[in-house]
Amino acid sequence: MLRRNVLLGLLVVVLVTAGGCSPTSATATPVPPVATKVPVTATATPVPVSGTQNVTITVIAKNMAFDQKTITVPAGAHVTVVFKNEDTVPHNFAVYENPSAQTKIFQGKVINGGEEVTEEFDAPAAPGTYFFRCNVHPQIMTGEFITK
Repeated sequence: MLRRNVLLGLLVVVLVTAGGCSPTSATATPVPPVATKVPVTATATPVPVSGTQNVTITVIAKNMAFDQKTITVPAGAHVTVVFKNEDTVPHNFAVYENPSAQTKIFQGKVINGGEEVTEEFDAPAAPGTYFFRCNVHPQIMTGEFITK
């Protein structure tokens, strides 16, 4: 029995010495937390809590015409219009339900040549094709305003 205890004691000493540490000096090495990747989805246009999209359009009047004949925005979007008048005569940007211009959706301020204005309005919630024009030149400066 004594021989067995001596052998056990020697075995403990050999194992401790071979391991380079004593039972009382062992310390745990902290393991850094594993980072979890969260997918990030980028959007061109931020969407407010209400679900309404914000869009910005730039419309230029030049040579007695708009720079585009068709403007498309999401249905119900909150639209910011940057309207630039590069002509020498006054113009505006206005949106109506149809070419008769009886039902106004938005009517921007008439500005002089060389001026720029930024205005806001809400596009119709119903998808469809509407009408835009310059109220100063309603026969020659027109286009389609489409909501999808």
